[in-house]
Amino acid sequence: MDDNTSVTPDLQNLLTSLRVSEARLRGVLDSISDGFYAINRSWTITEFNPAAEKYFRIAREDAVGRNYWELAAGVSEQFKELLRAAMDGAPMAVLETDSLYRPNRFVELRVAPTEEGLCVALTDITDRRQTRSKLEDAVAERTAALQASEARLRSIIETSHLFQGYMTPDGTLLDCNFASLEGIGARKEDVVGQKYWETPWFSATAGMAEFIQQAVSRVATGEIVAHPNMRLELPTGARVFEFTMRPMRDTSGAVISIVHEANEITARVKAEEDLRQAQKLEAVGQLTGGIAHDFNNLLMVISGGLNMLARAPDDEKRAMLTGRMREAVERGANLTKQLLAFSRRHELNPESIRLPAYFAGMSDLLSRSLGVDVRVVIDVPDVVAPALADPNALQLAILNLAVNARDAMKGSGVVTIAARNGAPADGAAQCVSITVSDTGEGMTPEVRERIFEPFFTTKETGKGSGLGLAQVHGFAEQSGGHIEVQSQLGVGTQFTLVLPRGEAVADPAPVSAVSRHAEPLGEFGEALLVEDDDNVAALTGEMLGHLGWRVTRVASAEAALGAITNGLDVGLVFSDVMMPGGKNGIELAHALRERQLNLPIVLASGYTEAVSREAERAGLLLLSKPFSLDTLATAIETARQTR
Repeated sequence: MDDNTSVTPDLQNLLTSLRVSEARLRGVLDSISDGFYAINRSWTITEFNPAAEKYFRIAREDAVGRNYWELAAGVSEQFKELLRAAMDGAPMAVLETDSLYRPNRFVELRVAPTEEGLCVALTDITDRRQTRSKLEDAVAERTAALQASEARLRSIIETSHLFQGYMTPDGTLLDCNFASLEGIGARKEDVVGQKYWETPWFSATAGMAEFIQQAVSRVATGEIVAHPNMRLELPTGARVFEFTMRPMRDTSGAVISIVHEANEITARVKAEEDLRQAQKLEAVGQLTGGIAHDFNNLLMVISGGLNMLARAPDDEKRAMLTGRMREAVERGANLTKQLLAFSRRHELNPESIRLPAYFAGMSDLLSRSLGVDVRVVIDVPDVVAPALADPNALQLAILNLAVNARDAMKGSGVVTIAARNGAPADGAAQCVSITVSDTGEGMTPEVRERIFEPFFTTKETGKGSGLGLAQVHGFAEQSGGHIEVQSQLGVGTQFTLVLPRGEAVADPAPVSAVSRHAEPLGEFGEALLVEDDDNVAALTGEMLGHLGWRVTRVASAEAALGAITNGLDVGLVFSDVMMPGGKNGIELAHALRERQLNLPIVLASGYTEAVSREAERAGLLLLSKPFSLDTLATAIETARQTR
C-alpha cells in the first residue's frame, strides 16, 4: 500500500487545510515590508522573510539553519539582553537603535517569545524619526517663541503702572501683576485662588464687594463693565481708579476668562480738585473786587457824611447828610442779604421783576465784571412787562452769559442785553425774553450742540469749568422757561432767556442824567462830577460845594463829554473810574486830553488796586474811596497846579 492509500480522508483534509494556512501565512510573511526572522532555542534561524533578506543582504537559503550569533555578532548588548529575555519567555519588547547593516539608518526591533524560541520583526524608521525630529524641533522652536513672547508680555504687565490680572468666569482670581499687589501690600499667593470681590482691593470699601460680584456676573455673560471714578480704601491708603472688566472668549465665542484693569487717577483727581478750588478762589477774588467797590461807595457816603456833618451850616443840611448815610446803611444791609443768598444753595423764590430798573441797577456790576475793554449796551424799553423769576438767580444767569460773551470776544467788544415781550418765535406769548448777544467769533454747530452739557468747555485748561451755561440752562427750566441760542461763525452769538411774565410793578422814581446841586458857592467855578451812584454823587457834590465849586453831575463819561461839547464851562473834572457801559474814568481823561482841554482831572475808585498802574502811567491823580474832605481838597489843589 502506498502513502496516499494509507491517509484517511479526514487526515487528508487536515493536511490540505494546514498547507493552505501555511501558504496563506507564507504569503503574508513574504509580502510585509517589515523584516522578520525566527530563532529556535538552539539559536538556529528557522525563518527568514524577503524583507529580512533585503535588510541583511543574505538569501533565505543561506540564513535558515545558521546560528544566529554568526549573523548578528555585532549587535548591541542591550539587544542581546532583549533576545535572551524573550528566549526565557519575557513579553515582547521594543528597541529603537542604529541599523547594524545600513549606516545612517534607524530600525525599530520588536522581540517576542514563541513556542520554539523567539521571533524578531524589524522596521526601518529613519524617515519617521527624521519627521519626528523635525516636528520636535518645530515644537521646541514654537515653544521657545511662545515662552519668549510670554516673557515679554509678562515683563510688560509686571512693569505696567496699571493694576492688571484675570480670573475665571465665576470670579476666582488666577493671576495679577506687581503693581496691583504693591497697591495692597500683598504677595501673589495671598490672593490667587480667592474670589476677586473678597480680596483686599475691595473688602475694605463699603458696598464695593457687592458691586464687583455683580460686575463679574455681567462680564461672564459677555458685557464690558467700567467704573470711571472708583474710590477704594486700600491697605496702602485711599486711592481713585478708572476700572474696567472685559470678557475673554474662545474661538466659539464662549467666555473663558475675565480680564480686569485699573488705572490709578488719584493724582489727576486731586489736580482737578485743586484746579476747581483755584477757579473758585479766582471767582471769589473777582466777586470780592466788585463787592469792595460797592462797599467803598457806601463807606464813602457814610464817612464823607460824618466828615461833612460837623461842617453843615444848618439843620436842613445835617438832615440831608443823615438821610444819605442812613440810605447807605440800608443799601449795605441789602447787599449783605444778596451775598448771603448768593452764597448758599436754596430753592428759587420767584417774584415779579421790573426789568428796566433791574438792569439799570446791574449795569455797574456788569461793567466791572466784564472789564474796561467791553462795552455794555442795555436795551430794555419801559414797555417790557415784568418777568417772574428769582432776582438773585437771574442776576447770576445774566452774569454767566455776559462773562461767556466777553470770553467769546477775547475780552474786547460789545455785549448787548435786550428785553422784549413775548418769545422769539411768538411775540404774543405770555412771557418775557431777555437776550444777551456778543460780537465774538461765533460757534460751530458741533460746539453749539454741547454748550449746555455740564463741564463741557472750549476754553483752555484752567480758564473755565464748563458749568456756567449749564447753570443758566438749569435756572431757565427751573423758572418755568427755557433758553435758546443762535450763533454764526464770524458774526457772534445770541442767548435768549424766555421767562414767565410777572404781575405789574410800580415804576421807580426817575433819576435825571444831569443834575445841578442847589446853592453853589461858586468860588472856584464849575466842577463836572462824573459818578453813576446817586448817593455817592450827592455826598461828593456836597463836599465839592463846601470847597467852593459849583457842581454839575453826570452819570457817564459820554454824558460828560457831551456836556463839555455843548458848552459847559468846566474848571475841574472829578470822575469815578468804573462806570456802566462806554468809557471809564481813565478813558474819559484821555478823551479830554485829545481835545486839548487843559483841565485839572481827579479820579476816584473803590477798587484802586486794579487801576492804579494805568492811572499812574497816564499821570492822573487817583483817590481811594472812601476819602475825606481834606484829602479831596489836597488832590484838587495838586491837580490844578500840575495840569
